[in-house]
Amino acid sequence: MTGPAASIALHALLFPSLAQVSEKNPDMEATVETIKHALEKAEASNPGLSHDFVDLILEKTQSKGGQDLTEKLLREAHRDVQLYSIDDKTPELTDLSNKAKALKRILSTIPDEVQNRTRFLGIIRKIAESIKDMLDAVNAVATNNADLIAPKAEELQQQRKMFVRGSKRFSDTLKQYFTDNKVHNLFRSAHRLINETNSLMRTVKSAL
Repeated sequence: MTGPAASIALHALLFPSLAQVSEKNPDMEATVETIKHALEKAEASNPGLSHDFVDLILEKTQSKGGQDLTEKLLREAHRDVQLYSIDDKTPELTDLSNKAKALKRILSTIPDEVQNRTRFLGIIRKIAESIKDMLDAVNAVATNNADLIAPKAEELQQQRKMFVRGSKRFSDTLKQYFTDNKVHNLFRSAHRLINETNSLMRTVKSAL
């Protein structure tokens, strides 16, 4: 089962750029919408494709000392994106929205905190707590708002499993980081976990 695409590279970088093209060239609006639809479909079928696409475009800039795309997107991952925002129809949905924002916010601080071991260990503890809070919030929505999310109940459970797997991969990458100090792998794993979080939110949003 393919869930809705969730990609910071796609929705916070490519889509706004395409919107600017459409605003400057109204006659291209239909073409831009076709491109957006194709990118959504491609990202849903191949998660991470948008990131790799933008990475290739910016490769020359990065080779000259520009900021790594994964790091840049991770720093911006806490920004509100309408596609990932849900209506606060119930207390459970409000709590889920807040927990998702909190998790993304703490993950986005990794680039600034990773070099300070003491602070970073504190961040790791907060991330673990936020992941647990996120799962509790998803379970509360599934249990107490079952009538609202009924059309997407099965898909939500599938996305929840993917989020759990993403959390496990992030945990494994953290352990590996303390062995090899490969910060790019850590940033990439955190970025993927944020995308898994956004996939959960898009699934809930599509049911409301």
